[in-house]
Parts: sequence; structure tokens; C-alpha cells
Amino acid sequence: MIGGTEARVPSETDPQTSETPMVAMRDVGKVFVTERMETRALADVDLTVRRGEYLRIEGPSGCGKSTLLGVIGLIEEATDGDYRLDGVPVAGLSRTQRARLRNRLLGFVFQSFNLVGDMTIVDNVEMPLRYRGGIGQRARRERAMALLDRVDLAPRAAHYPAQLSGGQQQRAAIARALVGEPALLLADEPTGNLDAQAGGEVMELLAESHASGATVCVVSHDPAYAHMAERAVRLDQGRVIAP
Repeated sequence: MIGGTEARVPSETDPQTSETPMVAMRDVGKVFVTERMETRALADVDLTVRRGEYLRIEGPSGCGKSTLLGVIGLIEEATDGDYRLDGVPVAGLSRTQRARLRNRLLGFVFQSFNLVGDMTIVDNVEMPLRYRGGIGQRARRERAMALLDRVDLAPRAAHYPAQLSGGQQQRAAIARALVGEPALLLADEPTGNLDAQAGGEVMELLAESHASGATVCVVSHDPAYAHMAERAVRLDQGRVIAP
């Protein structure tokens, strides 16, 4: 419950004004609790990401970058503070509501690709559409193939992840992230396991998605691609130290 009313996930037809930030965080913190200790990964984070912005999140290893991206992407739940995703207060949402909002708005690209090894590439790309529901099998396959064609992997659609190079697997992961036409694309060290050429190709795909209207947040420590972002924030010990 928020303010005495049930938290509601807006439908895809609900209007959001261009002034509504895609991400709005105030005093957000995250504490991980184990049997032996508590670890504060984020503290008093204030962050606003405008709709259509390309944001780079940087900082030393272990500073909380991936945790921040996880909170933005509703993979992790903030311990305290106020977080609104596309104008929706996140704190009062049920697990089902969070999943629905995540499936409708978000696309994810991870350093480790996270492709399902016993599924073909086209089946991997289709997966977010299956979770979303309401899209027939033929339409799912057509959209997945269109994305694989966009990332130059259509000839490898029937292959399995282990049969692809690292760069090809990451391109497949980007196709999977984009198949649902996400408003917010999150990438966590997307070039970390790639050589320079493959990394450059992946970052160009993210730039193309931004140019097509997506909001993009990239966690990276690689300065080679810093120029692609419109703005950067830096974390240190779980705190934003640069706007």
C-alpha cells in the first residue's frame, strides 16, 4: 500500500509525459544481510535518468555499480529510500507487479550473456515475449528473427550458445534484450568478456538502440566507450559522488 491506496502498474496505454523521468531515486540504499554480517552496498543514492538519455555508470570494482543497476532493473529491491520507475513507486509493488513492470519496460544485457545453453539462439531471443504473454507463437518467431537479422545472426538462429563466439553470444543477448522493445535498456559490463572488435560492435548496437529512442544505462569501467554516453555518474563505496 502506498499513501493508503494499492500500488498500480500502469497499462501500456497509460500516458506518461515526456517530463516524467524514466528513473527517479531519492536516498536509495541497499543492504545485503547474511547470517554473519550486513553489507551496505548502496547508501543515500540520488539519481534521475531522463527519458531517452544515455547514462554511463562508472567507478572502481566493488563500489556498487552492478547493485545499482539491479535495483534500477527490479532484480534487487532497495532497502530504503524512494524509487520510481517510469513514474511508478516501486516500493509497494508485489512480486507479480514488479515482474509485470520489468517485462513491459526493461531489457537486460549482462557481461556473462546469460543465454540458456540447451535452447537455440532464436528460442533464447523469444523468451521475454513468452513471459510477457499475449503474443502468438508465429508473431514471437517473426520478431525474434527480425532482431537476429538486425544483429547479423539470422543464419545462426538454430545454433546453440556454445556454438557461437563470445561476441556472437553477446549480440544474441542484445537481440533478446531488444525483442520486447524496452523503454529502458540496462547493460552491465557488456564488453567485459569480449575482444576489442566484438566489444565495439556490441557498443554500437547499444548506441543504435539509444538513437531509436530507448533510454540506456550502461555499467562500464572501460574508458574506450565513455564518449558514447551523454552523461556519466560515478559511484564510490555505494554513493554517487558525481552528478
